[in-house]
Amino acid sequence: MNESNLRSDPSIALPAVVITGATEGIGRALAEEFARDGHALVLVARDHAKLVKTAEELARAHGVEVKVTAQDLSTPEGCAGVEQAVRGFGFYAEYLVNNAGIMSSGFFQDADPATVRRIVDLNVRAMVDLTMRFLPGMLARSRGGVLNVSSTVGYMPVPYQATYAASKAFLLSFAEALRHELRDTGVTVTALLPGPTDTEFFDRAGMQGTKLREQTAKDDPAKVAREGFDALMAGKDHVIAGSMKNKVQAAAGRVLPETAKAKVQAQQTEPGSGQQS
Repeated sequence: MNESNLRSDPSIALPAVVITGATEGIGRALAEEFARDGHALVLVARDHAKLVKTAEELARAHGVEVKVTAQDLSTPEGCAGVEQAVRGFGFYAEYLVNNAGIMSSGFFQDADPATVRRIVDLNVRAMVDLTMRFLPGMLARSRGGVLNVSSTVGYMPVPYQATYAASKAFLLSFAEALRHELRDTGVTVTALLPGPTDTEFFDRAGMQGTKLREQTAKDDPAKVAREGFDALMAGKDHVIAGSMKNKVQAAAGRVLPETAKAKVQAQQTEPGSGQQS
């Protein structure tokens, strides 16, 4: 039965990779890795124009089918829209990549309450929601995987980014716990933990003037994505991607006292810490 006949039968779906936050940064690089490997894709982000452009580039470069759905994942309706779109495209989620996330910088008490709520909703609630929607199908097929894009800051508290760092700790903890629950099912869960990566993420978070933004070397998102893709395909529990410095930082995060970790991180993220004297 050829693909056109498959698509004419609504009871039959084809495998695809669902990637959130897919139009730039690590998410865009992950989409490239999956497309290069021959996977059909469903790309999710808020900006429809960017989604269409990204889909056209990937389809042209790799000859795979790429569909898009513009959704605000910080809302329950957005997460439901992803599930509906995947079904409407005639796909099922063989792999789910929970990559969408935002960050803000500064004193918690000065933060915009709506921004803080959106960090929690997008970085945490949406990840749980989408995993709950697509995991049952993976288990029914005894095949598939979930990739949570966490961070090395998931191992430590980060002053001036308290909500963001806590959200990344949640992603890591959730992945580790869920992986144990799913042992021997054929479905795997992998946590990708990059360090500082060369994207627009820091500028959008308002981190200009911090040491982390101005002075810290940053990894290539393509390299980070490749390591994450390889780890997922190998069924690994996690991968600390990028430079050796990231691995050292993660190791320190497992052993240092919380007060020491917070002090070290604050030196990187305190407003004005990166200004040259």
